[in-house]
Amino acid sequence: MPPNRKRPTLAPSPVPIKPSPAQRRMSTRSRLVRRVLMALLAGVAILLLERTGVMEHFLSQVAPARFDWNNDYQLVEHLRRVVVDEGLTHDRKDCLLFIINGNDPPDASRLQVMEKHSGSCPGAKGELPKLFTVRVNRLTHTVQTDAGTTGTFHPLP
Repeated sequence: MPPNRKRPTLAPSPVPIKPSPAQRRMSTRSRLVRRVLMALLAGVAILLLERTGVMEHFLSQVAPARFDWNNDYQLVEHLRRVVVDEGLTHDRKDCLLFIINGNDPPDASRLQVMEKHSGSCPGAKGELPKLFTVRVNRLTHTVQTDAGTTGTFHPLP
């Protein structure tokens, strides 16, 4: 192009372009209302998840609670939760009775899981039917059960 000629310019558009809703600026009030509503909805969602037990189940899957393998009470409470969560029994947690054999060595402790029939637990009063046996190695932190295969132990997840 010769140096004395001007470059052509684009003519302005005859129709003004409206900004899209995403490009419009929001007022401070509408931002505040939107944030408060989101916080309320998040709070209600968390409360619903907590009330239905979904939150507890999710937290136990993501970050399982640590416990002392040498403490019989903590071990039984852990096994009570695992046995019910894995579907090894149809009973509730509070309707299971764990009997610990105190003569076993720490690398092969046996616990008999029995079904309670007292209080709010259904069944004939005074009976304690044996469901299965759980073998716990407290040194390696492994659990085996003979649920479904009496006498043959397999790992419990």
